[in-house]
Amino acid sequence: MKFSENWLREWTNPQWDTNTLSEKLSLAGLEVDGAEAVAGQFTNVVVGHVLSVEKHPDADKLNVTQVDIGEAEPVQIVCGAKNVFVGMKACCAKVGAVLPGDFKIKKAKLRGVPSNGMLCGATEIGLADDGVDGLLVLDSEAPVGQDIRKYLDLNDMSIEVDLTPNRADCFSVQGIARDVRAISGVALTQPFDIKDMSGDRACTQTVTVSESQACPKYLGCVVTDFNTQAKTPRWMVQKLERSGLRPLSLVVDITNYVLMELGQPMHAFDLAKIQGSIEIRLAKADEKLTTLDDKELTLKEDTLVIADDSGAIALAGIMGGVSTSVTAETDAIFFECAHFSRLAITGKARKYGLHTDSSMRFERGVDPMLPEKALNRALQLFTDIAGGTVSVFNRIISEADLPKPVTIELRRATIGSRLGVEIEDAQILEIFKRLDFEMVATDAGWMMTAPSYRFDMSIEMDLIEEVGRIFGYNNLPETPVLAPMVLNELPEDIQSLMSLKIALVQRGFNEVVTYSFVEEVKQKLLEPDLPYVLLQNPISDDMKAMRTSLFPGLLQTVAYNQNRQQPRVRIFETGLVFYKNDSDPTGATQVPMMGGVIAGQVAASGWDEAERHVDFYDLKGDVETLVRMSHQLAHIRFEACQHPALHPGQSASILKDGKEVGIMGQLHPSLVKAMGVSGHVYMFQIRQDALMHMQIPAAQAVSKYPEVQRDLAFVVDENLSAQALIDAVVSVKSEIFKAVELFDIYRGQGVDPTQKSIALTLKIQHAERTLQDEEVEALVANILKAAKQAVNAELR
Repeated sequence: MKFSENWLREWTNPQWDTNTLSEKLSLAGLEVDGAEAVAGQFTNVVVGHVLSVEKHPDADKLNVTQVDIGEAEPVQIVCGAKNVFVGMKACCAKVGAVLPGDFKIKKAKLRGVPSNGMLCGATEIGLADDGVDGLLVLDSEAPVGQDIRKYLDLNDMSIEVDLTPNRADCFSVQGIARDVRAISGVALTQPFDIKDMSGDRACTQTVTVSESQACPKYLGCVVTDFNTQAKTPRWMVQKLERSGLRPLSLVVDITNYVLMELGQPMHAFDLAKIQGSIEIRLAKADEKLTTLDDKELTLKEDTLVIADDSGAIALAGIMGGVSTSVTAETDAIFFECAHFSRLAITGKARKYGLHTDSSMRFERGVDPMLPEKALNRALQLFTDIAGGTVSVFNRIISEADLPKPVTIELRRATIGSRLGVEIEDAQILEIFKRLDFEMVATDAGWMMTAPSYRFDMSIEMDLIEEVGRIFGYNNLPETPVLAPMVLNELPEDIQSLMSLKIALVQRGFNEVVTYSFVEEVKQKLLEPDLPYVLLQNPISDDMKAMRTSLFPGLLQTVAYNQNRQQPRVRIFETGLVFYKNDSDPTGATQVPMMGGVIAGQVAASGWDEAERHVDFYDLKGDVETLVRMSHQLAHIRFEACQHPALHPGQSASILKDGKEVGIMGQLHPSLVKAMGVSGHVYMFQIRQDALMHMQIPAAQAVSKYPEVQRDLAFVVDENLSAQALIDAVVSVKSEIFKAVELFDIYRGQGVDPTQKSIALTLKIQHAERTLQDEEVEALVANILKAAKQAVNAELR
């Protein structure tokens, strides 16, 4: 919200300088982003009246002028501006003037002709470029000799306030002024009188409201017989420009002026272009509308529109249509001023790629009692400037659908406990009186009814916040906070997520946090068969799908790093994924996941090591590290699988006790370019609950008796996995069979091409005695038998 400081001071004028005013607003929750002067620093520049213009005798591009500057005699000034003419009023820097940039005006001779001053353009006195190649032309009624700073009201600052979404009531000069009044205690005075502008003539434009919940109040009237050549007065232009708005035409400027002054959006239609009756309704499927900025929109059925017999002519609360726009030839206008509910407007502008001052206000909330005042103010300004005849107001109001005032109980005891200070009743009543609340005393405190423009008030803590900010946060004492220390219990069989993160960091990973909403196209590429949730009001078109895996965000981070010459990437993330579930109130089942990606070299380049890029087994080692921390490796299996996001020959499901809990593997080569990455990228994702439950270690005596090892090489089918053979071996139960390890896989001479050799080491040991050869041989025989029966393995 940007506004002129002088405009604000017309409403309320505390004895604060600009810095103090900015500080007070910021401390009250209306953070001031900046304040800048509307013009440069200069002195001794006045309104001049050009009496004569003659060509310079020795320079074709110069003129010799006589200028009345309000002194006894005119001054002679040599001027090179193309637009100088007899009778014009212009800015004249007198001898001794200092212009922006410390440029001093002295008596001089230009090509032999004396010049006693300088006629100035807008930029030469530090104003914004007005697009005129030459002098700044002043109004004909400008008083000769008056200081330009006073005449153009240049001793002013343009202040910009960054408002939080709950303070939509401050999107106007009136709203800011109300808060300044509450902070300072200085009276608020409306700088104009409001009178009823409803005329005697009937309103020829009929209106119906089909969606009263979305539009509970609609006011409109017709204005005719006005001066179509009337221009926006300079004082209005200045206030609009200092509020960040560009003047366009009288009608548009007046609606913008009322928007900035009171906070009520309005719109004006060319009456002759409206076909039949106006209706406030929902758009029809695929209905078209060309907006004022020449965008052709295909409307959705949930969009509220203003329509006539030809179709939609405006997006309600957002932007008008070009078909009924007011132009220089318009001689009859239909002014509308309505209240639209927040839910009817929220997200609609963004859906069509629009963002307007009107939609910004209606999305956050506009005072439902404001349309009458705003319409009268706009018509008063319009008729004062351009004349005209105003019809009777066409009023359509649904009282049942209008927002109702909120009444909240405020207790004395709660104020003291929350703010840490006891505030006298009289001071509390004074604070809420300045905030326009209605108050009724109770035994415990008061019942407070918020004004219609404070729709951010709903609970007692909202009222206490108002007490705190108006009382002054700097005035609150420094009270030590006393709170009982409650230590959450962490059962011994629960793994902390932090310890898992630390384990990955120790393996060279960096944690990242990415958005939970991702690009729909990439979601479909990675998991084409998995339903997903779409956001109704996405931040942007590439962030409208709720992620069903952590991969989209992780791959986007990899691409970001690789594009900045960082090929070695090791990152992980913990967060929720969202599976579509229509039976859930939220529309999705949320599952906590942990995922990671590795790419590039295994280690940073070094003189003592050959370069090696990461592969599937590097990633598998990282995953196994996480599993080992929970002592659950015996319950985890990795099985080859097919997944649309992963390389068909380098992908595996992660199973825990037979249930799939994750996936890992190399990004499918066909997706590398689509994901914006390069090279071989390996990634994993596993449910957090599969890692969080630990198997509690149990103490066991270490045997002091010798361990026996037997190496067995099995010939098996080429397609058999090593895990299947190991499963067959460990199926043999024995108190002396301790472990089995894979140490070699061989293909080549001596082994049939359709087969391979898998070599295992068996570890055999008894806890209380030395083993006998017979029992070792018996165990080995049982293992060979089990392997033969389960996977047709033969001893090599």
